[in-house]
Amino acid sequence: MDLKNFSNKEYELREDIPRFVPSESFASSFGLQWNAFRKVQLDSYTNTNMSENRVKTAIPMPLESIKGLRILEVGSGAGRFTEILLKYGAIVYSFDLSDAVLANYANNMPHENLTIFQADVENIPFKDNFFDVSLCLGVMQHTRNFDSSLNEISRVTKANGIISFDHYQKHIGHYTSLYLVYWFIIKQLPKNLQLKVTNFLTSIFFPIHWIFRKYSLVQYLLRRISPISFYYGMFDLNKDQHYELSKLDTHDKNTDYYKRMVTAKKLNKMVSKFKFKKFTIFQGGTGLQCIVNK
Repeated sequence: MDLKNFSNKEYELREDIPRFVPSESFASSFGLQWNAFRKVQLDSYTNTNMSENRVKTAIPMPLESIKGLRILEVGSGAGRFTEILLKYGAIVYSFDLSDAVLANYANNMPHENLTIFQADVENIPFKDNFFDVSLCLGVMQHTRNFDSSLNEISRVTKANGIISFDHYQKHIGHYTSLYLVYWFIIKQLPKNLQLKVTNFLTSIFFPIHWIFRKYSLVQYLLRRISPISFYYGMFDLNKDQHYELSKLDTHDKNTDYYKRMVTAKKLNKMVSKFKFKKFTIFQGGTGLQCIVNK
């Protein structure tokens, strides 16, 4: 744990984790989620390459070449990507706004190349130009402000460094299903009740999805009315693993406080105003993947 390079020395050390923000915030539901399902997406737990493949898509270089690089992980969740970055020898600084840092700590500590801290993406406690790579997966669509978040990530990333993030993509399916209706209702509930409700909904709808898992037309129709996430055919998981993943992602998609969805054209416009040397946007991650050469 590297404590000497924090630019802000005023923090509370709780459960051996530096805390620059209070535990409670608009992201608290995510903290509950990642501690409830802390192993579900770890490659070491699922015996798959789900997380490693996602990192390969997001980092525009062979993973073997990240050894020794300082990498900032923005929005760690339970540390599924932390695990991969450490596997390939990166020096990882990983943070989350929520108590998800506890799940990441349990999954990936102790490790000499890992620093975990709780902080806000709009106020990252490091000096300018500190990191070689900044990785932000599954986060930007949930931030208070896209511009402020990307500006701060850019500030702490070195000149010629890499910034990689993904973002929800807008598509017609969001508006021809009950997805946003469920989300609007469930996100109003107290966080402990949210988890009970999404687990209950998964217990009802998952068996239906599973029975018809090989019928694409039925799955298409189910997705118009079903509140759950279902990934059969996308990942090489057994039924129990699919069920746990459905519980996790059903909670994830129905409890986020902020949810933004953009077209590729809109995201291009949002990133262009930062005047980066180069950036590319393509389909990937949670919808659209953006890789920036600062």
